[in-house]
Amino acid sequence: MEHPPSELASLAVEPLMTREFETRPASVYARLRGRYGPVAPVELYGVPVWLVLGYREVREVLRDESTWKKDLDHWTLLREGGVPSDWPHLPAYQVSHLLLSDDQERKATRAAVDEALGPFQDTGAPQSWDLEKAISRHADELITFFADGGDSGWVDLGAQFARPLPLMVVNRLFGFPVDQGDDVFMDSWRMVDGGPDAGAAIGRLVAATTGLAAYKRENPGDDLTTRLLAIDPPLTVEQIGLELYAMLVITSELVSHAITNSVLEVLDGESGAQADLMAGPIEELVNRVHIASPPWVNLTPRFPVADTDLGDFRLAAGDMVIPSIAAAHGDPLFTTTSSYERSVSSRAHLAWGTGPHQCPGRELADMIVTTAVGKLFERCDFELGLPADQLPWRSSTYVRGLKSFPVRFRMRAHRAPAAPSPALPTPAPTPAPAAGPPPAAVPGLQALEPAPASRPERPRSVLWRFLASLRRR
Repeated sequence: MEHPPSELASLAVEPLMTREFETRPASVYARLRGRYGPVAPVELYGVPVWLVLGYREVREVLRDESTWKKDLDHWTLLREGGVPSDWPHLPAYQVSHLLLSDDQERKATRAAVDEALGPFQDTGAPQSWDLEKAISRHADELITFFADGGDSGWVDLGAQFARPLPLMVVNRLFGFPVDQGDDVFMDSWRMVDGGPDAGAAIGRLVAATTGLAAYKRENPGDDLTTRLLAIDPPLTVEQIGLELYAMLVITSELVSHAITNSVLEVLDGESGAQADLMAGPIEELVNRVHIASPPWVNLTPRFPVADTDLGDFRLAAGDMVIPSIAAAHGDPLFTTTSSYERSVSSRAHLAWGTGPHQCPGRELADMIVTTAVGKLFERCDFELGLPADQLPWRSSTYVRGLKSFPVRFRMRAHRAPAAPSPALPTPAPTPAPAAGPPPAAVPGLQALEPAPASRPERPRSVLWRFLASLRRR
């Protein structure tokens, strides 16, 4: 389809964030592709942007850092005052970290992050073994807790399993000295969804991670934060706080939704399809979900440094361009077997990105998801609590995930409750207030109850009390 060169601002564009996009995003991508081709002009909360729909075009944008920049300084509309100060996504874009940097700055920070993450993603390293055991133990704890000694019942797998599990893993990986409450995940949602309190949520998250970096400088351990502090040339405490903030948000969003999307993929199929999915390795089920229902549907924007042809349009230097993973996975080029990369491996998907900005923690994220999903189906059988077409989805530009995921569970066999991990207070039969003053808090972190070793029953943390309140409902 031929289109004459045109300024983005002069095109008649339809809004992306609609009820149809929230409930049936694939139909929106298909309609835009049919009308415009692999690149479509859309309006995002009143701001015109290019949405990249084609698999080949998305890969081109992601792989060519010399043409496609991420630094917000390249955005012409923002420089010229055309972006409202209350534009929902602006607070998130104005925080400087690895995901939004280019060239040498990106390379230096990426090298530090890769080195620090290395032992936790290397299957031959003891740090990786210990973390995988901890993930399995935390998953067991959560399943035992929502089952509450019963053989069957109802559970919101999102709120009671998929959201708290990454939080527990992050606590251990980052080396937080106190158990973090559910507030950090709520703030993560506020940031990604771009609500009116997104800016305040980002401030709280960055304060927490920066405070942790300062604490770990004086109290080192075998954790990611300490390893980032030991990198040479050194990163500042502020830089480390920003990188931890970005990793926290991505881990919480990607992992929690990848878990629920994987379970839904099984439960929403015909019985034969369910059996086929569960017959193979959990890794292949999760890989299939990365293709069919990636939790991170659209990536952070890029900006061309010069007028550039992409798809059927001439893009102006400084236009905002959003590469769409979900749309690229729906491109006939990717879905047909004639595609060379598709025929070689289904892992040609873009769920973790590609090129210089490919997710540095993809092996870690997959470890959490596969361990969690495997543990769920090992211990429980599930049935959907609502018809699949009535499940509530979040309204978000970047994330595709359920607001809640009610299911009926049946325990496969009785088993003793998992022993609580040292970092978590033991769940008690009823909520109990903390005894005595709270422990010394890391700056920016919420102070939670201590777990005195001298007491046989330790009070629950904010996280466990939150989960208990959901269970009582």
